[in-house]
Amino acid sequence: MSDGAKKVVVLGAGMVGAAIARDLADDGGLRVDVADVRPESLERVAERARVGKVRADLGNPDAVRRLVAGYDVVVGALPSVIGFETVRTVIEAGRDLVDISFMPENALELDGLARERGVTTVVDCGVAPGLSNMMCGQAASRLEPCERIEIYVGGLPVARHWPFDYKAGFAPWDVLEEYTRPARVVEHGRVVVKEPLSEPELLEFPGVGTLEAFNTDGLRSLAYTLKAPFMKEKTLRWPGHAELMRVLKDTGFFSLEPLDVGGQKVRPRDLTAALLFPKWTFEAGEADLTVMRVRVEGSENGTRVVHAWDFVDRFHEGTGLRSMSRSTGYVAASVARLVARGGFRRPGVHPPETLGAIPGLLDGVLADLAARGVRCRGTITRLAA
Repeated sequence: MSDGAKKVVVLGAGMVGAAIARDLADDGGLRVDVADVRPESLERVAERARVGKVRADLGNPDAVRRLVAGYDVVVGALPSVIGFETVRTVIEAGRDLVDISFMPENALELDGLARERGVTTVVDCGVAPGLSNMMCGQAASRLEPCERIEIYVGGLPVARHWPFDYKAGFAPWDVLEEYTRPARVVEHGRVVVKEPLSEPELLEFPGVGTLEAFNTDGLRSLAYTLKAPFMKEKTLRWPGHAELMRVLKDTGFFSLEPLDVGGQKVRPRDLTAALLFPKWTFEAGEADLTVMRVRVEGSENGTRVVHAWDFVDRFHEGTGLRSMSRSTGYVAASVARLVARGGFRRPGVHPPETLGAIPGLLDGVLADLAARGVRCRGTITRLAA
């Protein structure tokens, strides 16, 4: 450990938080702690990396405020239900933050507070949203006009198992959030709200096979920060999964409204989670993969072009890290290192597309990923006039 090392704390020792902490711990210029309320989760991280362990109730804003006061940079890897409050608390504490939580609230509403406190905050900084936003931000900055943005992304098990053909590579509760939040897309220059899980289509991915894509609320900030008349993001799963989820959703199994069952008040989603999540849990050593396709179309120097990226990553046996943990965690870790070293210093709350528009920044993140075996192929194709 070098003298004067920056102090970083990772909030959350789950699948993705553990990957972030392990990656940052390999940086000799950083001193890394990981915080969680679960001692067993802290132990699992500490067995694989030189990190300090901090047991804390991260659902308590006062506990978070006291904790982060001793660090230079905070990395948030918490469930969506406490994501926004945690971001607010860290900003109020005057600490720079890189966050990955899939919060339903609009974190950009905290931009004024972050500017007032003089802190740099990057939100939605995973693989998608996150890396996908950086790609769109870079491409859109080069196109005049930018005409169309399409993002297809998903994490799924390599082996299919009936009936769901799915297991969760991140917090399962946030998967249900994907399936229930209204999906915002942009059509003819206007934000349009569609049903989640709607408009399924089949796509072919080399080396993977046929996947189905359906609407989810993945565009998030892109729908408002970039100017393109057509934008959409769709989630990828093995074919058949979306229809089964639509049946559960339309029957009411994902509802948060309590039902009276034999004199007991029960939220259907709580029961559904108790039944589903054990079946959506990966077995030790079970392989997963992450697939992403990004296409940004427009005109560059008078020529119509498509900026495209294709991304396929798989479970890494050497580290024991799942693909979704790697691809999400390594993006957040790369940006956290950038913030810690002063490579991105801009008070306010920033979505990742802001970073992507900075020349060379996306290339640096992709180089960090490639150095860790996570590779992405980018192309620029000229279209016929």
